[in-house]
Amino acid sequence: MSMPQSRLAAVPAYAPAPRGLAIGDMRGHGRVTEDAALAWLALDRRAGLLRSSHPERALLSVQMDGEVEWVSAYVPGTNVLETVGHADGAELRVVDFMAVAEGRADQAEAVAAGRFVRIITCTEGEASFRLVCAAPLASAGKCEAQAADGWHLACSRPLGAGAEVVATHVRLAAGESVAFVISEAPVQGGPALTAEALHALGETIHYWTWWSDRCRYKGEDFDQRLREALALKLSFCEDAYLAEVPGMAGFTPAPSGDVIRAAASFLALGYRGECAALLSRLHGEQAPEASRPERWSAEESFRATLDAYVLRYGTLGLPGDVSAAIAAQQAIVQCTKCMA
Repeated sequence: MSMPQSRLAAVPAYAPAPRGLAIGDMRGHGRVTEDAALAWLALDRRAGLLRSSHPERALLSVQMDGEVEWVSAYVPGTNVLETVGHADGAELRVVDFMAVAEGRADQAEAVAAGRFVRIITCTEGEASFRLVCAAPLASAGKCEAQAADGWHLACSRPLGAGAEVVATHVRLAAGESVAFVISEAPVQGGPALTAEALHALGETIHYWTWWSDRCRYKGEDFDQRLREALALKLSFCEDAYLAEVPGMAGFTPAPSGDVIRAAASFLALGYRGECAALLSRLHGEQAPEASRPERWSAEESFRATLDAYVLRYGTLGLPGDVSAAIAAQQAIVQCTKCMA
């Protein structure tokens, strides 16, 4: 399964294009390349990308001897990524995700845990590899370490620390796993980390499948549209819509045109809350002049999206002044019809 790699805003010509498939928790964001390397990661997009010990090194990589054939795919209906590698009769399954709290029917939004989690399982044969994190370290313990920039990492196996990397040599038989976590707050490493990571995986899959089940689109291209919706959701952050821009800053508010298109996409798929939040953001950016409908965005697509939203949901979820303005406009229209 592949995901369209459309960007949400123009990337400067001098900056490299985003590499790999996206993962995230609506607060953090990362990309994993086809060879199971974590190309970059932001635990909090507003704080920017985590710094690796060398700009040409992936933040986290799996190093195996010989030729390895890798295949990546999302767990259906989620933003949990699986990368499977085959080498010398062994099969490794690498599962990458950013942990979120379990979704419930009454839960408006996921709660980000501020963690990137990787679980590597040998599913066939016997595999030997190095798991390497290119982190400039401030301190290191047996199964935990802290980067110079303040973020933390933990592993279910003992770690070896160097000047610019922390790594563990792993040999797994079929059915065995190793877990690795990069987080904002300290996490205890050691054997129990694998069970904790698997629990977080279950909660994260539960949330994403719950969110996907809310999709109301019924077309023949449902799978593609749902995948697009899941990708859009990763750019949705605290009622804002952030564009991915390579570099240390990492992310920036997306242009209004992209926000309008995202709102229209969410509306078409039945995601009312996300659409209302983006429409509200557009309205808020134009205040105080935006208190009347005729002063809102001049773009026809914004008007069309707002009209379609009101037709379907009324003013539910829109800011109070927007609702009042719409009600006043509808009253004028009704009065005009009565007079006619």
